[in-house]
Amino acid sequence: MKGYRFRSWHFRFWHWGVVVTLLIAVSATYNLELSDRALFISGEPSHGHHQIEMACSSCHGDGFSGADGMQRACLGCHAEELEMADDSHPRAKFLDPRNAALLGKLDARQCVTCHVEHKPEITRDMGVTLAGDFCFHCHSDIAEDRGSHSGFAFDSCASAGCHNFHDNRNLYEDFLVAHAGQPQILPDAQLPERTAMQAWLREHPQRKTLRAADADIAAASAEIAAAWAGGPHARVDVNCSGCHTGGQMQFSAAEIAAQCGNCHREQRRAFTRGKHGMRLSPKLPAGFVERVGAMSPQQALLPMHESATGELSCTSCHEPHETDLQFAAVEACLGCHSDGHSLAFRESAHFRQWNAGAADGVSCAGCHLPRERRGGRVLVNHNQNHNLRPNEKMLPVCLNCHGAEFALSALADEALIADNFNRAPTGSHETFDLIRKRIAHISDNKKSR
Repeated sequence: MKGYRFRSWHFRFWHWGVVVTLLIAVSATYNLELSDRALFISGEPSHGHHQIEMACSSCHGDGFSGADGMQRACLGCHAEELEMADDSHPRAKFLDPRNAALLGKLDARQCVTCHVEHKPEITRDMGVTLAGDFCFHCHSDIAEDRGSHSGFAFDSCASAGCHNFHDNRNLYEDFLVAHAGQPQILPDAQLPERTAMQAWLREHPQRKTLRAADADIAAASAEIAAAWAGGPHARVDVNCSGCHTGGQMQFSAAEIAAQCGNCHREQRRAFTRGKHGMRLSPKLPAGFVERVGAMSPQQALLPMHESATGELSCTSCHEPHETDLQFAAVEACLGCHSDGHSLAFRESAHFRQWNAGAADGVSCAGCHLPRERRGGRVLVNHNQNHNLRPNEKMLPVCLNCHGAEFALSALADEALIADNFNRAPTGSHETFDLIRKRIAHISDNKKSR
């Protein structure tokens, strides 16, 4: 009798074990194939990737692709940025046998050595998941080589806007010596002029400027036709049907990005790599944006106004018919962003000059969407993630108008950044104190010869 009871209990336990196993399998399969896959996310992603955390195969491939597969995935999105950043630590440097010993300390061949996703408890600024003293592992003799660094802490290499792992071009000694003593504001202070339209008109002299009466969609209202005729599309001979193909009047965010990208290819490529348009990237798995939707302000990690709603696309900032660049440069930004830095902009000297129409005025877009020279043209970089250069891309922008010491001092002052640079930085920058000593030392050596 006891044996029967044991077998009966064992059967019931085995039976419920099968049921539980099936339920787990069904739940996992449903979450993987039909739901949002959240069950398989091991932890929050970094600030730059949180929008695409459900596009698992973008980084992991169709399965766990190993270190080489992950590296290819990283470079698939960031290789161009690394090239433009004049990478100080390119992978090729660590393939050199002379540097083989360094790989035992830090395998700098792999992006995931420093940037590990789904580890929020150890993730610091810029998605770095290494302790702040990682530079010291390879540069432990820096204090001996450079007496000026002898008193610095092991984890202070990137402090006050000094060293940047990927791009140090603006902190090389030759650069600093050449820019020491610059005034706070340069005599020719001004951002580069955008030249895309002028270049296009020169290349297409046969194209004519259209008028409101030329609108080729009868459904266009007189107000819309007038706005279109006064904008850049009519100026470059693009009629209504150029965007409203087949008479289509309503577009999703993905359709807008694709339609705009037919002419604005470089802008679309940059936009879909940045935080505003990342979910619209053609590099993501097919059907991803249809499944999760385009990015909206309320899904951002930065503070946003409660009234800021809707999916983000090109027309979120650029009204499609009028294309008011003044609106896109400030009002579009402040219509969504409500963090302290953004809210303080209207109190800054930058805004006052920009609002007065000064040639050296600086808008939100003037700093955060840098104007870059490419192939003889000046284009606006719409990628907000393009931040591998010194001080997260800001220093090269500041140097258009400000002396290097003033700019570095401002970017090293966290309170000043929070107040949107509404005052001048206080004190001198320690880097330039060292450079002045270096210049004096060189001068004394020359005199003693």
